[in-house]
Amino acid sequence: MESVLLPSEIDIFIDNMTPQKLKDIATPQWLDWHQRLQRLNQEALIEVSALKEEHVKETLVTYGKVKVLTHEAILISIWKQKVLPQLLKLESSPESTFIGYSILYHEAVCVALLELVLYHPSCCDTLEDSACDLLDYAYGAASQLLSIKQIEPAAQENTVTELMRQRNNLSFDIGIRTLAIIRYLTENFDRLPFSITSQVYTTYDIPVLFTEILCIAPWIKDGKMYSGGTWKIWDNEQLGQAEAQVWLTLRQLLLDPECSKRYHLTESRRNQLAKLLPLMRPTLLDQLSPLIELNHWLCRVGVMEQSVPSSGPLLLETVLGLKENILKECGGKWKKIAEKQLPLVFNHDKQLLQEVAKKLSVAYNTELLEKLEVKDQATCAQCGKGAIQRCSKCKKSWYCSRACQVTHWPQHKEECKC
Repeated sequence: MESVLLPSEIDIFIDNMTPQKLKDIATPQWLDWHQRLQRLNQEALIEVSALKEEHVKETLVTYGKVKVLTHEAILISIWKQKVLPQLLKLESSPESTFIGYSILYHEAVCVALLELVLYHPSCCDTLEDSACDLLDYAYGAASQLLSIKQIEPAAQENTVTELMRQRNNLSFDIGIRTLAIIRYLTENFDRLPFSITSQVYTTYDIPVLFTEILCIAPWIKDGKMYSGGTWKIWDNEQLGQAEAQVWLTLRQLLLDPECSKRYHLTESRRNQLAKLLPLMRPTLLDQLSPLIELNHWLCRVGVMEQSVPSSGPLLLETVLGLKENILKECGGKWKKIAEKQLPLVFNHDKQLLQEVAKKLSVAYNTELLEKLEVKDQATCAQCGKGAIQRCSKCKKSWYCSRACQVTHWPQHKEECKC
């Protein structure tokens, strides 16, 4: 598959990445930045799907720009909570919401790119203190999965209803993607600030949150599974990527030696975690065999007496630098910001809107993006079932379980050496 960016363009785009200011959102300069970021996201998807050298990821690490993606996701999250409602008060029936949608979509692009690159531990190294902001953001986005559902377009909907539906559906997709981001953070505690571990176990209680998410299974609806940004027919057995991310995170956290030191198993937590056992069906354990150890752990916890909390490590107060700086810079003047952005976000100039739409048409190539979302459609190299794990060495072959990977090894080992 052909690239959408040359290596030199990737270097220039990433080298010039800078955190944007909330007051500049929707300006022509910001729209140019939005287009560049989406093209970087497309190129990163092409590199992953075609098993090419991941130049986008390597350049983000080299220039230390992963934290800029975190800043941008938080920036748009604040904008849609604080500024967008003010805009809709100022103009309750806008003629066009295309630019408004582009702003909301910008957050989804940042999260999609973060999901891709944080698969590599080296990217976690570059997060530094912004990892705390990313965890806080990802927790909030994932928590929304407990309440939001994807909404189908109505036969007739006005521009505001359309924009709110788009906002809701993008929030759902972002929430699904942050499940993987949280997993990558939990697998790299040793590369992140010391306080991250305490936040995961204590401040945000990720084990209980992920248990609640598994119980409602938001990625399943009307016999379909949400995969790669779309709903696909589900056979009631295949394990999807989103569910696999949640289970693997729980296994990582609950079987980690740090769990006994930092995670006091209160009666409430034990009751919540007990809900996982009925969900661990044989078909699940067949497809994700590492969960057998988690199954045994949950059974032991169920018969253990309530643990006595230990003194544990000293907890340090976490300062969310990125979020706090954005809020401080805006000074709570959301209405004033909205008044300045109103003619940009809800622009009435049809010619200008057509020019912007034409400019972004390549970046919004949804057909290309659907083709590139291959990781959710991978099949097991041994049995042909849906696969959710790939060979950690060559990253080329996919498997539905450890058993299939072991069985396939005699055929795969020569290819794996290449």
